[in-house]
Amino acid sequence: MKAKVIEDKRNPVLKRREMIVEVSHDEKGTPERLTLREFMSKQFDEKIENLYVVKIEGKTGSDKSLCHIEIYESRELAEDALPEHIITRNLPPEKRKAKQKKEEEKREETKKEKAEEKSKGVETGKPQPTEAKKGKTEDKAKAEMEKPKK
Repeated sequence: MKAKVIEDKRNPVLKRREMIVEVSHDEKGTPERLTLREFMSKQFDEKIENLYVVKIEGKTGSDKSLCHIEIYESRELAEDALPEHIITRNLPPEKRKAKQKKEEEKREETKKEKAEEKSKGVETGKPQPTEAKKGKTEDKAKAEMEKPKK
């Protein structure tokens, strides 16, 4: 695998380097993000936890891909700036599955809590309109219908 830097920008506001790199992957398919992260971290002499592959653009029938890479000064800055799905995509498969499992458990837990809240709302009950109030609203509806139209 060979890498050629197409564009290299420094973003001082977000404290990161933004790079577009053309990667040649001889007679193989588009490499995985984890493989690219390891390769790029060695290539640019950066820590792997600070380097994130944001996008890989593979071209059909070609052995080259354009990779959008961001290198942060620290892992904390990356976690603050990057969307959660990009961070998840850059994790090794084992960690990614564990993280997805935790998120699924949280979703199930919130669903159960919402269901419990709904059932409690029915049990405690919202004040039901009394017969007297029902009569008043019916009288108003009849009065509106009987009003002459202009």
